[in-house]
Amino acid sequence: MTEINVPTAQLPVGQEVVVHEQVRVAPERRWAYAAVMAVDALVVAAVVPMWWPGATSDAAWLGTVAVLALALTTAWLMLRAVSESSAAARAALDRFSRRIRAGDVSGALRAVGAGLAPVPAAGAEGESVVAEAWPAVSRFGSTARELELALGEREQRWQARMRLSADWHWETDADLRFTWVSQDLASLVKLGVQPSDLLGHRIDAVPVFEPPAEGWAALNQRLAEHKPVRELLLEVRRAGRMSVWVALNARAHRDEQGRFTGYEGVGRDITEQHLAFVRLAESERRHALMAELSVDWYWQTDAEHRLEQFGPVARDLLGERANEAIGQTRWALHPEGATAEEWAAHRADLDARRPFRGFEYAERPPGRSRHWVSIGGQPRLNARGEFIGYHGVGSDITLRKRAERMVLGRNKMLERLVAERTAELEHTNRDLEAFSRQLAHELRTPIGQVAGLADLLKSRAWERLADDEREWLRLQAQAARDMSETVTALLELAHSASTALEREPVDLSALARSVIEELPALERKAAVEWVIAPGLNADCSAALARVALANLLGNAAKFTRDVATPRIEFGRDDSAEAGGFVISDNGVGFDPGHLEKLFLPFARLHDSEQFHGTGLGLSIVRRIVERHGGTVAAAGEPGRGARFAFRFSPPRVDPVSVLDSSLGEQPSNVTA
Repeated sequence: MTEINVPTAQLPVGQEVVVHEQVRVAPERRWAYAAVMAVDALVVAAVVPMWWPGATSDAAWLGTVAVLALALTTAWLMLRAVSESSAAARAALDRFSRRIRAGDVSGALRAVGAGLAPVPAAGAEGESVVAEAWPAVSRFGSTARELELALGEREQRWQARMRLSADWHWETDADLRFTWVSQDLASLVKLGVQPSDLLGHRIDAVPVFEPPAEGWAALNQRLAEHKPVRELLLEVRRAGRMSVWVALNARAHRDEQGRFTGYEGVGRDITEQHLAFVRLAESERRHALMAELSVDWYWQTDAEHRLEQFGPVARDLLGERANEAIGQTRWALHPEGATAEEWAAHRADLDARRPFRGFEYAERPPGRSRHWVSIGGQPRLNARGEFIGYHGVGSDITLRKRAERMVLGRNKMLERLVAERTAELEHTNRDLEAFSRQLAHELRTPIGQVAGLADLLKSRAWERLADDEREWLRLQAQAARDMSETVTALLELAHSASTALEREPVDLSALARSVIEELPALERKAAVEWVIAPGLNADCSAALARVALANLLGNAAKFTRDVATPRIEFGRDDSAEAGGFVISDNGVGFDPGHLEKLFLPFARLHDSEQFHGTGLGLSIVRRIVERHGGTVAAAGEPGRGARFAFRFSPPRVDPVSVLDSSLGEQPSNVTA
């Protein structure tokens, strides 16, 4: 009995089955058995009549011998067939065992099915005999063929699942070299590299594998000890494409004698999970760094407002009491850190489960100075929307509190210094005003006497005086009047600097008309056309505003007396900021080159004989406007009039009231 090789083209790829030549000769043996059975039947039919009554004894003896010879021949043939079938079964089982050890289950079953001859089909007698001789062999072959069909379907389903799965399988030999990998390894669903990149290489020598985090040495040590590999993370660098990360799991494989034959395992692409983990770790690292560098800290309480956790900065502030603080409320830890009313308002916010911010209280750890803390928080809810406590952020505001205390101290000191300086200035101003009044009184008396004597001399000796003496007398009287007006102007200048500034809403239009009615009469070519805009309102001192308007309007009337059609206007200054006013005229004007001298005391830009004055009017105007925090400016050209613009600063308002009014809300006390 010889073995032959079946062509592999007739079998699945990579498999080769060895069978006996009995596969070809089995049909011939079946025909031989059938012929023997037929001859036996004919012989029996021939010798049976020899035993009938009337037959001779020799014939009966001859028939008996023939039947015995035929029986022996048939028995010998049956025994030989059973022996050959048993040998074929043993050979098939040997091949089955070898295939099973090689891992080729399907090939083992096909070897068994091909190596066992089918049950011969003869006559009724022959069929029963053979069936009795070959029952085990026949049932084994049928079972093998049924198992082959079932396992073939199972293997096809397993292969389909493997192609659809993102996992890929691999095996190594005892030297840890890859000997087999999934054929669809190059698929993007799998690893995306060619099987040839792995086959024949040790795991630590695969070109596309980067070393794991713990290094190749630690992995090789584990593999040398034949220990299982769990979630080994490797980076796979693919040419022309982005890297991927795979997780390898494997276990050692051993043969029937327990000898190590290599590793078998599974690889899985975890690129998305790894990148997500890296991003999460980087985010946590940044947040940890921010928390470490920040002066703020995170805190959390339970539903009863007891502290559950807080940051390291808060632990440093609390010192030895940090561990004691867990499980306690803030008002129990720091009852003196805020007033009872402040704690009550804070607890009301917590009980109402309202968000809060900017709640400040003090902490005084044992053996340390007092620290101020500001916290803000909002309610915490679980997945079912149930309240489980508060969480928020705290800040150490000790430096700010110290700075505020320092600023308050400095402010109080400055207020005291300002009050002292103001008192000194007020005292000085009172002394100056008293001196000015006393000086004016002292000057007015002799000036009045000079003027009185000049008038008395004029009334009694005017007729006897020569023309030049009369001119001297006129000049004396004029000088006395000028001196008196100068003293009055000096008093007004001093008064403008020392008068209390009591600001109030003033109707400048009405005030200007009142001033115009009180202006002294002048010799002029034509009456003045006064144009006073209505609704000119300002927040200023009414008394000082009257003095300023009297000087500006008086100057405008004085410098337009030689104009044929004099016109003086008082209105708003549209070219300036809101709140500006302007007085303009079409009088003689002035040289712009002398503008810097215009507001200086006793400065005159025109002939005093033609336009009489003290030279203090514009100085008084500038002093009054500047006391109101405003500005005054002039512009003019010779022969084309002058223009004086001024504005008072707006009244000071409380910024809180401005904010409340802009929001359309009334001021209220709100607990942060």
